[in-house]
Amino acid sequence: MRQEDTFSERLRNYLPIISWIPGYEKQWFRTDLIAGATLAAFTIPEAIAYAELAGMPAQAGLYASIAAPILYLFFGTSRQLVVGPTSAVSILVASALGTLAVESAAQYAALAALTAILVGIIALVAYSLRLGVLMNFISESVLVGFSSGAALYIAGSQLGKLFGIHGAQGQFLERISYLFHHIDQTNIYALAFGIAGIAVLLAGEHWAPRMPWAMITVLGSIGVMSVLGPRAQGIDVVGAIPGGLPNFSIPPVFLPDVREVIRGAVAIFFLAYVEGMSMARAFASKNGYSVNPNQELLALGFASIGAGLTQSYPVAGSFSRSALNDQSGAKTQLAGGVSAIIIAIVVLLFAGLFSKLPEPILAAVVIVAIKGLFKWKQLVNLFELRTPEFWTALGAMVGVLSLGILDGVMIGALLSLFLVIARTSQSHISVLGRVPGQPQFSSIQENPENIAIPGILLIRADSGIFYANADSYRKQIISLIQEAEPPAQSVVFDMEMTRDLDLAGAHMLGELHEELEQMGICLRLSRVQLPARSLLDRLGITEKIGEENFHPRTLFAVAHYLSQEGLSRRVSADILPDMVKCVHDMVCDRADRVGGEERDHLENIRREFETIIEELSKISKKES
Repeated sequence: MRQEDTFSERLRNYLPIISWIPGYEKQWFRTDLIAGATLAAFTIPEAIAYAELAGMPAQAGLYASIAAPILYLFFGTSRQLVVGPTSAVSILVASALGTLAVESAAQYAALAALTAILVGIIALVAYSLRLGVLMNFISESVLVGFSSGAALYIAGSQLGKLFGIHGAQGQFLERISYLFHHIDQTNIYALAFGIAGIAVLLAGEHWAPRMPWAMITVLGSIGVMSVLGPRAQGIDVVGAIPGGLPNFSIPPVFLPDVREVIRGAVAIFFLAYVEGMSMARAFASKNGYSVNPNQELLALGFASIGAGLTQSYPVAGSFSRSALNDQSGAKTQLAGGVSAIIIAIVVLLFAGLFSKLPEPILAAVVIVAIKGLFKWKQLVNLFELRTPEFWTALGAMVGVLSLGILDGVMIGALLSLFLVIARTSQSHISVLGRVPGQPQFSSIQENPENIAIPGILLIRADSGIFYANADSYRKQIISLIQEAEPPAQSVVFDMEMTRDLDLAGAHMLGELHEELEQMGICLRLSRVQLPARSLLDRLGITEKIGEENFHPRTLFAVAHYLSQEGLSRRVSADILPDMVKCVHDMVCDRADRVGGEERDHLENIRREFETIIEELSKISKKES
């Protein structure tokens, strides 16, 4: 029985649907059904547009919108996140595979499918290693910059279709330069078609945001092209889209290209996971539930592998479609499954309908869909509130525009890493003072009314000490000692925040002790965590500093100082009266809450404490 319970529990961990489906309420089905149908209407034109963005045939985008959402239904933990083709991942696929010497469209499609499977495998490996915590190391400012750069990059890739100009290639600046120099080749009819599509989409989103304006615009443009005839006025169309569901197949491996494909797969995984988790957390917070970062790795892994095995390409969480799903009232992941089933029916029965879809309309759909990726408000806020982070965001954006999406992802990851290193390599020290009337200590910077104890420097490390910031801590402590007035006779270093001290940090403490000893200053350590203390013991640093100079609490270290080096300072800084008064107050409070013999006993103790307080007061007067 216990083994069955364990198996059931493990199965729930792998398949979250087992946990939430028993609690599914009947009234949710209607809202999930409506949300799924609305989602399908929005997804179909976007999926076709994003497939072309990735250099794939139109049906590949539709296939990715079938397998991935169904698999996410079983493995995902976000109720609103929609997994499928996205603009950023699509352009990243094109960037990763565009540099390869591909002999045919079939080979390109096979490489894209192989990339999707590799992304899934990377995600599953990350899941097994419990690397969901890596999400916490991605800087928000870097995401803002990358997203904004990706929006401009994607928009730049669509201007050729919008203007009817062929031949623009390369990165953002190269494409813009090409279009500028060939602007005389603009197809006025294609441009008018595209601008009309953008106008309809923007107006529709403004006046009736829940209507599937992308589908309405696409169907309307197909109707117009049907009347005008194929390639009317030189306007390119999508062309024939094969009907029927995709076959399950393992793509062939092209060994000469594997290295570049793996490089692209790593970047796509990074982008897809960060993109998806950012949205999943946002919608979970809005709707009052939580998502599991590690489980999302498993969900992304299976969704990507499913896309690869169904002749498609890598997938990720879509911001625009997830927002629509949320607005449409989706209660569970079932909405995405309903959308996938509807798209499968369309692919099976109505794929030919989209053969006359004009390319300028696809460009309009992409441009309007990615407008939310350009985070101009967040950029302005960063500039006004956190200028260093603004320059970090700008660096990520410029990296995307100048080097491309693939290298832009790498630049974003490196910038996030540099931010972490820069922040952790700086020491953060608080100077402590005695809380008036209390045997307690807190930051003088935050509480100016706190009392500094003459002759002793009380400091607290506000971050862990390790190799990157150890020397910074030592220099800052020496600087504080040099500035101390009156001169410090003792330094008490509170190390509660440092649980896992490394060798560099331990040796720094040994060097600090020797340096202070030469200056005639005693180093005392308080609240040293057990793992840190164990390392200091093994290195012999505890013996150097002296067992008597390790204290379980900062209060004890101060009391020890006042009993030795600071004996002459007791009049102005003695904490003993405050300690006695504090215990006296506790006894009085307890006596007021009890009765009988216990109350009488506490009253006797209270009177004894009052006598002690009077005697301490007399001693203080004599010493003064």
